[in-house]
Amino acid sequence: MTLGRVGIIVAARMSSSRLPGKALLPLHGLPMVVFLLRRLRGARMGEVILATTTLAADDQLADTVVAERVPVFRGADADVVARYVGAAKQFGFDTVARVTADCPFVDAELADWCIARTVEFEHFDLATTKGEFPVGLDLEVYRADCMAALDASGQLTAADREHLTLHFYNHPDTFAVRHIAPPPRWTHTERRFTVDTAADYDDAKALTEKMGRAEFPISAMLNAIQ
Repeated sequence: MTLGRVGIIVAARMSSSRLPGKALLPLHGLPMVVFLLRRLRGARMGEVILATTTLAADDQLADTVVAERVPVFRGADADVVARYVGAAKQFGFDTVARVTADCPFVDAELADWCIARTVEFEHFDLATTKGEFPVGLDLEVYRADCMAALDASGQLTAADREHLTLHFYNHPDTFAVRHIAPPPRWTHTERRFTVDTAADYDDAKALTEKMGRAEFPISAMLNAIQ
């Protein structure tokens, strides 16, 4: 399937309820969002941007990312669908790969692997790693025109709008949801790599210290925790 122009859109905001301000908490000497963006910057199959909100609370976040020379889109707060649709429209993306900033260990290799797998599908509305990859090594790919049509349809609930791809999962008879298998070289683990809580953040810091640098292959990280 032809993907057209692909955007890797990272979602971040400062108003996390469980761990406020986590996007700028330090991870290996870098704000966590910058840690993630640097891991993504070598992606060959998509352009990396940040999508945050227009709230004043996110001004520092936006400024930090602009200083990293990563483009920033600012849009709705709780309406994540509107924010992503606006970002795709502004940057002219035909296909979107969605990454969230609470998954700091996602990297360019993972993004390229997932995007390349979607090309192999004859058709898809959403291609996802959920249920296949370790939690926190997450990426979802969808067609921008499909999300824009949903945004305009009037069908989405408030929960759908807050949780970008929820409507796809809840309507499998309507949408083609495909699953992406992880690279064969990855060691299996049940460990979570998302940063939702202070305990998750402590685990992320300890893991990064163990790896000794910010930019390391996920396969090496998975081997190191065995």
